[in-house]
Order: sequence, then structure tokens, then C-alpha cells
Amino acid sequence: MNADIITNHKVIFGDARKMDEIEDESVHLVVTSPPYPMIEMWDELFKTLNPEINKLWIKMENKEDEEEKEKLIMQIYNLMHQTLYPVWEEIYRVLIPGGIVCINIGDATRKINGVFRLFPNHSKIIENFEKIGFITLPYILWKKPSNKPNTFLGSGFLPPNAHITLDVEKIYINI
Repeated sequence: MNADIITNHKVIFGDARKMDEIEDESVHLVVTSPPYPMIEMWDELFKTLNPEINKLWIKMENKEDEEEKEKLIMQIYNLMHQTLYPVWEEIYRVLIPGGIVCINIGDATRKINGVFRLFPNHSKIIENFEKIGFITLPYILWKKPSNKPNTFLGSGFLPPNAHITLDVEKIYINI
């Protein structure tokens, strides 16, 4: 190991959508786990970051027509990803050429409007990253431990009311 190598380390608390404190092409590695769109614990944050999400959410909850509600749910989901998009652009700006960004992101499953569904966050992240100019590399599959008694995790006898859970998340690697 070369003792002559000097590195700089700085902790900045701020909004990652606008990282003015960081120079262009000055960061070698970014590791992040953003708020996951359509995970209930992040709803309020997204509503605060993008008031249009809050407006659409209220509109969705007050709609009678099921088809209109479904359209609003998908608009909300897309707006959540649009709210993260400036972060991805800033990461692209600050990374050196050949720099690496690792994003831990999980898909979301939840019941909205009486329908249980999957929101594939991973595909939106890849789509947005490639739109910006990142190259997607093979991902790391993180298998999370689960000890929930009613989850379906393999073959054999299933517990009553078993359901499939998302016991994995992906760590996407992009350059």
C-alpha cells in the first residue's frame, strides 16, 4: 500500500437532487439506497418532495371510478420515480468517467385500491439510468433473511394463508 496517496473525505447533509458542493467528475464511487417508490413508509416523503404526488393521491382516494383510480396510481408511481430522477442526474454529473454507482433498490408490493400488486422499481431505475447515459452491469442479488411464519419460501407444505414475499433486493452497479 502506498502511503503517499492522499484522499479527501467529506460528509455533506443535504438534498441529493442538487449537490452544488461537489465538483463535476470528482467522485469515484457512490453507494446509495434511495426511498423506494410505493413503499408505504416513504409515501409522506414523496408527497413532501413533490406536491403533485400529494394532489394525485387525494384525488385517487376520492375517485369512485376504479379505472380512473388505477390510472392515478400509475401516475403517482411514475411521479415518484420522476422525483428521484434529478438525483440520478446529479450522480452522473459528479462521477468521474468510469466511476461506479451502486444502488440498493427493492421492488414494492402493496395493496392499493383493494388490489395487491407489484411495483417494479428496479426496472424504472435501470430505464432512468440508461436514459441518462449510465451503463448497467450485472447486479448483486441480496437475499434477505425472513422469519415470517406465513411466507412462501420454497417447496413442501405451505402454512395456511401463505403468500410470496420479496425476500431479495438488488444492488445495481452502473458506470
